[in-house]
This record gives sequence, C-alpha cells and structure tokens, in this order.
Amino acid sequence: MSDKFILFNDEKIDASQLMMLTDLAQLIMEDNEVKVKFQKFGYYDPLEKSLNVSFKWKHRSDLDELYALKSDCLLYGLGYRAMDQQAIHELLAEELTFTKFRNQLFMLLEEYRLQKVVLDSRPAAAKYFRTRMRLKRQQNSSQIKVYETKKMPTDLLFLRLERAVLTDNILDFETDFSEEFDALIRQRLSALFELKTTADTVDLTLSLLYLIEPLLTQDMLNDYYYLPVKLLEDIERFKEEKATALSGHDSASGSDETEDVRAKTSQSSAQSAYMQTEISEGQNSRAESDHAREGHASDEPDEIIAGRGQSTSQKDGEGVDIAEELGTENERVSIEWRTPKITERARMDYSLSQQAVMSEVKKLTNIIQKTIAHQNEHARRQLAMGRLDRKLVNWFIDDQKRVFYKEDQQSKELDATFTLLVDASYSMEDKLEETKKGIVLFHETLKKLLIRHEVVAFNEDTFSSDQHAQLNIFDYLISYQQSLSPTVGPGIETIAAQDDNRDGLAIRVAGEMLKRRSEKQKFLIVFSDGEPSAFEYESNGIIDTHEAVMKLRREGIFIINVFLSQTPISEAVENTIKNIYNDYCVFVEGVENLPYIISPLLKKLLLQSLH
Repeated sequence: MSDKFILFNDEKIDASQLMMLTDLAQLIMEDNEVKVKFQKFGYYDPLEKSLNVSFKWKHRSDLDELYALKSDCLLYGLGYRAMDQQAIHELLAEELTFTKFRNQLFMLLEEYRLQKVVLDSRPAAAKYFRTRMRLKRQQNSSQIKVYETKKMPTDLLFLRLERAVLTDNILDFETDFSEEFDALIRQRLSALFELKTTADTVDLTLSLLYLIEPLLTQDMLNDYYYLPVKLLEDIERFKEEKATALSGHDSASGSDETEDVRAKTSQSSAQSAYMQTEISEGQNSRAESDHAREGHASDEPDEIIAGRGQSTSQKDGEGVDIAEELGTENERVSIEWRTPKITERARMDYSLSQQAVMSEVKKLTNIIQKTIAHQNEHARRQLAMGRLDRKLVNWFIDDQKRVFYKEDQQSKELDATFTLLVDASYSMEDKLEETKKGIVLFHETLKKLLIRHEVVAFNEDTFSSDQHAQLNIFDYLISYQQSLSPTVGPGIETIAAQDDNRDGLAIRVAGEMLKRRSEKQKFLIVFSDGEPSAFEYESNGIIDTHEAVMKLRREGIFIINVFLSQTPISEAVENTIKNIYNDYCVFVEGVENLPYIISPLLKKLLLQSLH
C-alpha cells in the first residue's frame, strides 16, 4: 500500500494535494465539514458539503495544476453564493430544442460573471485565475482546430463563442453562417461585460439562443460545461414538499411562519445547487439507498443524505453507542467486536516472541523504575522552614540555622494509559510477524510497570461492503480491564491479515474509549503500512483520518503513527503520512527493526508521562 495513490477515472490523485485543497475549501466556506473531491466538472454540492474540482487540470506543470485547482475551489466555493436558483429555473422553463447547447452556453456566461464576483472579494486570487484562463484558452484553441475538420457545427459554434468570452474579444467573433448573423451575435455579446446577476446571465443566454437556435440542426455532442438539471429539480421538489408540510403545521398551530423563514439553509446556499453533477454522469453522486429514511418537513437540504444513521451497530468495545462521534464518512458503518480464541499454538508463539524481546523489556523497565525512584527521593534541603532534617550539621555551621527540608513534589507515579491500534488489512500480511513482536514488547513493558492498556486490531470486510453498509471488525486482543493479567498476552498472536482498513473510523472508536479513562496521560499508537483504503473511502478517508487525529489531539490524547514498510519509503508517501498525523510519525523500513525502534519510542513516552 505504500506506493498506492487514489484513482479517479484512471487519474492519479496526490493525497497531500487533496488535503491541502480541503483546508482551502473549509477556509473559504467557513465550514470544517466541507470535503474536496475530483470529478470531471467542478461544482459545489451543498447537500453533501462536497466541493468538487476538475481532474482536467492534471498532466500540466505542478504550479499550473495547483493554481487551476485552487481557482476551482474559489470559483465554485465562493461563487455559488452569487447564484440565483430561481432565475435558472426560469431558463429551464423556456421551451427550447437544443438543451445541451442552452445549458452549456448559460454556464459559460455565468462562470465568466462569477469569476469577477470572486475576484472583487479576493483580489489576491488573480494569479490563480490568470492561470485558469490561460489554460482554458489553450484548450479552446486546440479544440477549435480539431472541430474545424469535423462535421460538428454546433460544437464548433460553441467553441467560437467560448473563445470570444475567454479572450474578452467579441469583435473577432466569426462563424460560417453570415456576416449579418455574426454582427448580431457580437452586438448582443457586448452585454457580457455588464452582467451583475444570474438573471442578467439568463437574459443574455436567451437573447443569444433566439438568434442561434433557428440555424442549428443538431445539439452539441460534447460537454465543456455542466448544468445539473436533475439536482435543481430535486431541490425544487424538496422545497415544495417542505412548504406543504410546514403549511399544514402552521394551520394547526395558528403560526404564520413560512418555509423561507424557518429554513436553516439560506437562499444563497440553496442557489449553489446548480453545480452538482447528475446521477447518470456524476460517478460521485449521492447514493440512492433502499434503507434511506423518509424525508421530514423539518429536514434541510444538507440533511437529505441517503441512509444517514442507519447502521445496525455503532458501539465501542465497552458497548457504548458512539454513532454521533464517527463522522459523516462513517455513517453507514456497522461495527462488530470480536475476542480472540487462544489456542495452544498461540501460547507457544507468544512464548517465542517474549523471549525475543525480553532483554529490551528488562532494560526499559529498569530505566523507568530507576527514574521513578530517583524522583521520589529528590527533595529540597537546607531550608529556613519546612520539615526538620535528620542531618543537623547545619545547626552548628550555618548562622541562619537552615535545618529544614521540603519534598519537591508528591511521589512520582506513571499515571498513563495506552491503546495500540493495529491495521489488520491484507497489505499487512508480510509485516504482521515482526509487528507482533513490537506489540509484545509494548505489552510486557507496560504490564511490568502496572500500566493498563489495550490492543485492538481493525479491518473492513471488503466482500460484504456496499453503498448501504460497510462492516468493520475490531478484534479486542487485550482489553483495558484484563491488560495486567498474565494470561492475556497470547491474544496478540491471533492477529491475521484480513481485507481493508478504515483508519479514521478506528481512531475515532479507540479515541472515544480512551477519553473515558481516568489516567492523566493518554496515548494512542497506530501501527499501519499505508493510506486508508476501504469502500468509497480512499480520498475522503485521508481527510477523515486527519480530522479524527486532530479532534482527539485537541481533547488531550497523544497520537503517533508507526508506519511499516518492507521497502524504502518514498518522499511522497512520507509526506502524505506526515500530513495526516502532523509529523507525529515513526517510519520503519524493514519491520525486523521494529522492536528496536519501539523501545526508545516507548521510553520517551513513559518519561514524558513522568514529567
């Protein structure tokens, strides 16, 4: 998994880049729940709170790609608030023959207007849009050359209109129709520079269409811009149903409140819906679920997500319902907890692992115990007040009679607890044996120091997972309550490589259990060998895992990732893991070295808990 990237339509997506864009999206939208996804067309989906950027910007220089993607975030993230959804419905209500041409012409003109809106509020973004327009002009020029040799007159006409818009040069607009027609189009296109609202864009679109449609014989064949008609209809239908439900409620209560007053989502937010891709084309569209609950009048558009809250079990290892803490990416997850079956073979294997790490365990426990003993004995002596010291020499040689002492502080104790999370996905198969030794070292050291802890392995059942439910299995190898028992260790040897890994979920589950512990210091150690990988989780999983880590750190839980690899770790993968865990990572190349890396790590954490 260490060399793995996320694939969308055969495009490789850099995970660290995705996280950076997500940070930008959340900043400009002022919403920490906004996600970024890559799709064919850019748009903002207020229902799923996803800001899609276009993968058409790939295969360019790094700087051009970055600037173009940032321009997508700004255009569709900030620009959607300036959209008037009702005006778009009026456009769609017009009886026109060539609807693809209509929709794309509108979007071409509206994006031109939105770009100016964004730049008025964020002038510093000009460099991003300069790059965007340069790349779009290059693409437009190459497409025109292709279509001039093909019999695609409608596409060619659209591309020539696009060139006039992209270059801000309507005087050079020419077609194969007539000089009179070209002059009329140029005259009407002059209104482009005066667009203030979506209604203005609709008026200009219709004005052009009334001239153009009589000359067309076929609709456009390709998509360059996209207007999601189906989503617009869905939101309109939802608003009507809600208005009806609220009207009935108000009649009974005597209230004169309307849907517009009570809706949580502002009109400007609703207007953004134009940018979502249709289910027939948008591979990332909201999944339709047989288990989705029926809509209610009190629901808001951003709450209509199929299947929300339908997981059969979302409880942690102590039976506590934690569904509210798992995040939107894990709302369809069901959790199953299992306890290991200790066999004679597991006991024998554990005995061998113990022997392999016991010297490190003894060395580590001795260091910690001596540190505790030294700090317990340390006191401040030769004081003018405090407890009387047994050594009274100073009474005779010190004029100030400093014969008292004070304990520096109360006796030191290791007030800490640990949770070890182990990725049990299939890619860990060649690393598990050495990983087990590292975990045994942890367990034996903590047990000798009387520090309670737990060890949990996690994986997702690939074959039973679909858009309605994803089964995640947690193997409770060592529980908090039984961690000091001499008989539980062999449970570590039962770890087996399974299917996928939903890291963000596992961290959230383990974190909720750690938060209830009484110890002052709480440590969560995650053993993994790559990025999160589960059903419809790869891109969002990176963000979900990062958010889970940051949330728990804010709540006082110290999280470290131990990244395991049998091959040299590339810089790109290392940067991705660092982005997820914010540099709190330990990289292990060659897992046979794990026990010798674990020992100083554990020493550092234990000494930290003392200080």
